[in-house]
Formats: sequence, structure tokens, C-alpha cells
Amino acid sequence: MIVSRLHLLIDRCVRRRHAEGEVNLPAEAMEKDMLLSLSQVSREIQSWISEAGLDSASDQGQETTDADADADAAAASPQSKDHLCLERLVVDLVGLFGAKKNVHVQHLAGNILVQVSDSLVESGSPWDDFIRLLCDSLHLALVYSCPLPSPTGFEGSDIGSVVLKGEMKKANWCTVSGIFRVLRNILKRLGQEENEELIDVYLESVNSTLAKIPWSRVDTHFSNRHGHNGTLGSIGNSEEGTVFLGNFVQFLSTVVHQVRFPEDSDAFGTTHLILQKITELVPDLLRLCQPKLESQSGSSMSRYLVHKLLVLMIRLTYQSNIKCSILLSWLQYLQHHFQRFLQHTLNRNKPVQDNCLEGSPFFVSLTDRDVNETHSNHLQRLSVFLFLRCSLTLLYTSRHADKDCEFDCRKKGMEGVFKWIEQQVPGDTFLDHGTYSKKSVDFSTCFIQLFMHEDDLLFKVLLQLLSVPLAGEELLKGEERLLQDKEICVRISTLFNPVILFCIFLSELHYDHQVLLDYLISKDIGASCAEYLLSYIKEADSCLTPHCIFPVDACAQSATLGLCLWNSHLKKI
Repeated sequence: MIVSRLHLLIDRCVRRRHAEGEVNLPAEAMEKDMLLSLSQVSREIQSWISEAGLDSASDQGQETTDADADADAAAASPQSKDHLCLERLVVDLVGLFGAKKNVHVQHLAGNILVQVSDSLVESGSPWDDFIRLLCDSLHLALVYSCPLPSPTGFEGSDIGSVVLKGEMKKANWCTVSGIFRVLRNILKRLGQEENEELIDVYLESVNSTLAKIPWSRVDTHFSNRHGHNGTLGSIGNSEEGTVFLGNFVQFLSTVVHQVRFPEDSDAFGTTHLILQKITELVPDLLRLCQPKLESQSGSSMSRYLVHKLLVLMIRLTYQSNIKCSILLSWLQYLQHHFQRFLQHTLNRNKPVQDNCLEGSPFFVSLTDRDVNETHSNHLQRLSVFLFLRCSLTLLYTSRHADKDCEFDCRKKGMEGVFKWIEQQVPGDTFLDHGTYSKKSVDFSTCFIQLFMHEDDLLFKVLLQLLSVPLAGEELLKGEERLLQDKEICVRISTLFNPVILFCIFLSELHYDHQVLLDYLISKDIGASCAEYLLSYIKEADSCLTPHCIFPVDACAQSATLGLCLWNSHLKKI
């Protein structure tokens, strides 16, 4: 069996070549030997995966047995023997994540676990048990990494075997981070294979683990910065705690990205439950990450945490079951904590520095000592997009529980957009009717230019703004609104007029149809671009824009031409 062979290989090259107990890697020679051993294991497993006959290779490896394997075989059935081998394998490799001072060991051990997953899938071996063992390891590692100041009930008493618990007692936050990385990489592999059955098993195991983890205990461990003797809560300001948060948010973001939520799915289905659980965890994540964001403002890790948190919330907004109350809470959080991104004035034709990665969450200028105070255009784009998505969804969709909820949410969504527009475009702009069109187009141009640097966000925001009704249409349902409300609606519909935005988009492309075709045939954004063009053509047919300075027919013709070019290209391939 492939399971036995994997166990023997890892046992021989990792556990038995290094003394029992925690791997501290005190000597340079021992560290080098460990890395060589792990590299050897990785290469051999990779060769098995690449071979067509995994089963035959497994049969050839049966002669390399040892006393432990014989004892296991004598005391257990073949099925339980596989489980014992998998458990020992997981324990050996997960134990290496605790090597705090050697990221190379952690990296190789994680890669080997992903390769083990691949080999089990290819050979039809008990992959389900492997994933559950990893999830049990994660649960135990989190519990043991959060020591309580006084003895209370142990939340993991019914999780795992004696062997697994014994190893996880030595776990630390590096262990937890390593398991999250492995689970994320395994999910990405499953997503590439599009194996729905395995993905369901994976999501069920992960959801069960997330539901059982004592998050209040984790929260206490992070938030109590003044624990006795520096034990309780000391992780909150440590590097290990920051790395854990980064890996955890990254893992959740990947899960949301990979999950497909069908409209008619069962409310108690696996995908529904895990998305619901992740949504429930967002407030905890924001609370855990906030001290990092405040104390390390401008650092690379702080920017990364902001980036991943925004990406996670954006992806969750596309799930049809998300409640308007959640969107409202996120809108309020953005207004309170991300003001520096939302209030930053949009500048037209803002130059891009040559010595930096513009738009990256790791924005760095090699010559500017005040780089920590420099705005990241990437984070501004994410913040503005999430802000508009929450606000406009509250305004123009039907995710409300009742009429009172609908009125309250729309009012707060409108207030949020109005305050943001007031910061960006002074109110007197709309009083000067002589320059009304020019000034509003100037803002719209700055807005499009902000997103032109990131194609995926560009088409998402353009699609979102197609939901904005045109000036002169009924903007709000229900009773007659106050004059001020109508004025706000006019401003929104003027600044985000879909025809004007599309014309500006074309002008930024210099009306080059080949660039539009490149968008359409792109593997990453082609679907979003096609969806936007089709939606825009439908919208343009009913456009009533008396103040528009662009020809509506020409815009629709450009969109149609782009789609025709795309269709012609598809026929050629």
C-alpha cells in the first residue's frame, strides 16, 4: 500500500535520523542534515506521483519493512494499519513546523504534506483520513497554543489519539501557521483538479474544525497584553502571532475563493455552513488584527493584513446569502478604521514611481524615508471598492428582512456614499451648472484611472456601478423622499453614469480595440470583461442622459465591436 510506503520513507528519513523530542536544530550540521533528508523525501514522493503505476511501486516497497510496521500489522487490521501509518506520518511532519528558527524546514515539511495528499488522491488511498488528521492536528495545536491561567475543561479531550495529543502538546503558533498553509495549498490543488467529491470532504472537515475551535480562548490570548509573567496574551505582539494572523486570513480567503455557492443550495449544506462560519469569524479577525494595524501602520506585514482582510470581505460580499446587517457593519468598520484610504483625494494622472512596486500591498520606496506615510494605491482601490459595494448593495438590492430594515439600510448606505462624495467632490460643484458636466467627468476620470492599474478590480467596480440608476429614473422605492435624498441620488447617478464611465474607460485605452480584445481573451479577467460588456450593451439601450457629453450610440457600438472581435478570436482557436 502507498500509505505504508510513505510512512516508512518519512519515518526513516525524518524521525529516526533525529532524536526524539522537540526539533530545536541546535547545531548547523543537524540543520543541514534535516534539510537534506526532507529534500530526499520530497524528491522520492514526487517521482512516485509522476509514475503511472503507484500501486506497483508500493508493492515493490513492501520488502523494506521494520519492527514497528510488523508490530502494527500484527495488532491491527489493514484499514487501521493505514490509519496508524497516516497518523504517524502527520505527527512527524507537523512536528517540524515547531522549528521556529528555520523556515526552510517548515517549508519543506509543508511541501511534503501536500505531496502526500497528491499521492493519496492519485492512488485512491484513504485521503479522507489524512485530511481529518490534519484538521484534528490544527484543533489540538490551537488549544495547546492558548494556555489558560487556571485549570478548566479541555476543549480537545475528544479529539485525536494519544499519539496525536502527545505531539501537539509541543505545538506553538508556528505549528498552527504551518498547518493553515498546508490546508490552503491542498485546497488549491483540489481546485485545479475540480474534484467536487474531494472538495466536499475537505470543506466538511474544515468546517467541523472551525466550528469546534474555542475562538474566545484565542481572542483572550491575543487581546490580554498584560498577562501574568508575560505568558497569557504575549503572542499578541510577537512575530509568531502576526504570521499566524496572516496565514489564517489567507487561508480563509482561499476557501471563500474556491467555494462555489449555488443559489438553490440547501441552507444546511456544506458550502453554506462554511461560508456562514467564515462570515461569523470576520468580526473576530478584525478585532485580532486591529492592534497590528494600529501599532505597525505602514509596515509590510500591516499592509499585507489590510490587503487580505479587504480581499476576504470583498469575496464574501459575492455570496448570495450574506445579510444586509453584515454589510452594514462592514461599512461602518471601513468608515471608522480605513478613513485614510477613503478620504484620500483621487488625483488625475497620478505618476507612478519607478523604484517601487506600485499597487502592491508591499509598496516600498527605496529613497523615501517617509514611506510609512505614503498611500498605497492598491489598498485605496480595495477600500473604495468594498465601500461602494457595501453601500450600493444596501441601496439597490433586496437583501432586507422587512420594510423597516430596507428603509434603514438604504438610508445608511446613502449617507455613507454622500459623505464620501462630499470629501471627494465639494457640494458647490453641483451648483455651478455651467461647469456641471466637466467637473463631474473630471471626478469620473480620476475614479477610472485609480482602477486602471488592476484589471480584475476595474471590471468588478464597473459591473457594480451598472446597478446605479440613471438620473431621472426612480432611484428609491416606497414613499416620496426628501429633497436632500433626491439630491444625493442625482449626485450618485451623475458621477457614476455607466455611459460616461464606459467612454472614459475607452479613452484610457486610447480607443484601441486590440487592447479590448486582450482583456476579453485573458484567462484571469476575460469572463469579467465579457460580462461587463454584455451588461453595458443592455444598459446602453435604455440610457437617457441629457447631460452626457459622449455619444451613447458610439459607446454601445464600441462594446459590440469588442464582443465581435472576441467571438472571431474564439472561432480561430
